[in-house]
Amino acid sequence: MKSCILPFIALLLALTGACNRNPRYYFDKATKLAAEGKTDDAVLTYLKAIQGDTSFGEAYFQLGTLLWRAHRVPDAYAALSRAVELLPRRDDIKVKLADLELTSYLADERHPGALYSKVAILADQLLANNPESWDGLRLKGHLAASGKDYKKAEDYYGHADREKPLQPEVVLGWTKVLLDDGQAREAEQLALRLIAKEKSYGPIYDLLYKYYVGAKRLPDAENILKTRVDNNPADSGALLELASFYAAASREDEMQATLRRLVADPKKFPDCWLQSGDLYSGLKRWNDALRQYEQGATLDPKRKIDYLRKIADLWLAQGKSEQASRAVDEILKQSPHDPSARGLEASILISTGKPDDLAKAAAELKSLAEKDPKNVAWHFNLGRALAAKGDTDGARIQFQEAVNLQNDFLPARLALLELAQARHDYKASVYYADAILALHPNMQHVRLLRAVSLMYTGRDNEASAELADMERSSPNDPEVPVQIAAMKLHQKKYKEAEDDFRKLVGQHRDDPKAMNGLVETLGAENHPDNAISVLREALNNSPDSVPVRSILARTAALAGRYDLAIEQYRQLLALAPRSEAICLDLGTVYRMKGDFANAIGYLQQARALDSNDPVPMIRLAGVFALTGRRPEALAIYRDALRLKPGDAATWSNAAFLISETGGSLDEAVKFAQKAVELDAKQPEYRDTLGWVYLRKHLNDSAIQVFRVLTRNYPADATFHYHLGLALLEGGDKEPARAELKAALAGKPSDQVKRNVEAALAK
Repeated sequence: MKSCILPFIALLLALTGACNRNPRYYFDKATKLAAEGKTDDAVLTYLKAIQGDTSFGEAYFQLGTLLWRAHRVPDAYAALSRAVELLPRRDDIKVKLADLELTSYLADERHPGALYSKVAILADQLLANNPESWDGLRLKGHLAASGKDYKKAEDYYGHADREKPLQPEVVLGWTKVLLDDGQAREAEQLALRLIAKEKSYGPIYDLLYKYYVGAKRLPDAENILKTRVDNNPADSGALLELASFYAAASREDEMQATLRRLVADPKKFPDCWLQSGDLYSGLKRWNDALRQYEQGATLDPKRKIDYLRKIADLWLAQGKSEQASRAVDEILKQSPHDPSARGLEASILISTGKPDDLAKAAAELKSLAEKDPKNVAWHFNLGRALAAKGDTDGARIQFQEAVNLQNDFLPARLALLELAQARHDYKASVYYADAILALHPNMQHVRLLRAVSLMYTGRDNEASAELADMERSSPNDPEVPVQIAAMKLHQKKYKEAEDDFRKLVGQHRDDPKAMNGLVETLGAENHPDNAISVLREALNNSPDSVPVRSILARTAALAGRYDLAIEQYRQLLALAPRSEAICLDLGTVYRMKGDFANAIGYLQQARALDSNDPVPMIRLAGVFALTGRRPEALAIYRDALRLKPGDAATWSNAAFLISETGGSLDEAVKFAQKAVELDAKQPEYRDTLGWVYLRKHLNDSAIQVFRVLTRNYPADATFHYHLGLALLEGGDKEPARAELKAALAGKPSDQVKRNVEAALAK
């Protein structure tokens, strides 16, 4: 068999001088170093032993075991594979290698067939040596379970259990298989038997709890958590999980009582204030979390910096960068070179949202992540910085790396879910929500997002069932009935949706989501006047309601009632005269009305109020382009692209203006290609690219682009017009005439119609 020795081992052996001592000396020294936790020194010393005797199989075995514990899986695999080659009769080495391969196989969502085969071969060898091999049987059971061959898995697990009764690993796998196979009663009995024997084995509690929650057996779910607490009185995690259960069920008194058990005994639970603060923080109960952290900082002064980091994080989560900065300054006073404080300073820069600050934050966090690549926080916060810069792909990579480093790191998993939601990738949203709920089954807002995502992926029945269950289990959650009504709207059950939203508006007059839902429903029923009447009545009842006035302004604008919309926005601006968002909306409505002078005025005001927001720039440039001020429009588009380089529409608009203002057509091509690269699904961006090709007299390229567009969008008059122009430019008059006539038949705008007629006249 070919040796699997890793390049890094081979290289070290080649570079190391001849050993002056017996290989056994280095082996014994390495074993001692490993026992002392000096992993790197132990690895190098095992290598010295191997250099002295390249057939030292036991050294390879111990080296591979040590490397696996250090999470250096490829290196461990190479060393263990070599150990199996050198000591083919040693079943314990085969078991270690098979376990490593099985772990890699199960961790890889693709379930590589090559790894499956390697585990199966080793398991068969173990059973060939001993048909009753417990390791061989459990390995075969795990493989069968991974392939959903439940009957075979149950047989292997049962056989293994007869050889060694109630071993946690086997019982856990067996219980999962029984549950998946619909044998819930047998699974439950088996799990409870293991709990009676192995009271501290956490995974079996987790599995039962997840099953009970999924089966809507909430009293049993509560009882299994209580059992875990009783069986493990020193396990703070058990108490926190029980407290989280009560929080999700809105059982405040029981949650508080459970947390008091935690903080009442800081000797037993030294992290009690950190943990209880984290729980409150996860629930966004900021004041409660702050009290816990501040209490910890007072009562546990040796760990004050740990609490200050949490306090800074808490302020950042609320967008209060000034308070966060004070906490960071206090950390730096006590520890001037603290890398976590550098990370927090970067997080504060992220919170400003300014491009220069975001760039500094990303650079700082990238540096920290490179120096400490296994630090979950650096990857997570780098993801946040990249997301704020608009680099969602880069952010997703960093968030996923954080999850890879720490599977149960909830903030990164939530960030991945939020990214998927933001790009309306509801299939991915369901995937990320499922992963979170597998770890935290009671996270209500994640369940809600999952239900909404199910709705938008066409799984209406599942979404309805999930929402109905949430309504039963959390009757006091105001979000659930709103989403149930939204579900009915999605299913076009307009009357039911309208009734539900009207009821919710009556119950919660200040809830903008319910009012928004009612307005959307009336709009879907093509009753915009009714929607406006409802909003006017609500405003009469609550004249100071900013949310209602905002919804009325937006609804009036969408209904073409521009004067009403302007009136409402002006009143909102009087309440908040420095609101960039209101100036932006006012400018947009004036543009829709055709009042370009006022549109420009308010959009310029919005731009001045926040010079780092590209949106007012982009809209202002659009108005300038409409009014013939193309050079000014192009200059503003260039400024906007420096702030928002991922905006495909701006690249496309800038490309068109470059081509129309005598600019570099080579640059225009690059801009148009960038737009297509960012969003290949948008036909208008390809049309711009074709137009620039036409301006550059690259007729063949232009014709190729326009032919694809007219084939894919045969009803679009503009695309036919542009193809006709390109054909005419190339001298193909009859095909050009046909395309131009097709453009006229496609109901073109007045401007396009005039252009087509002029082209036909040629």
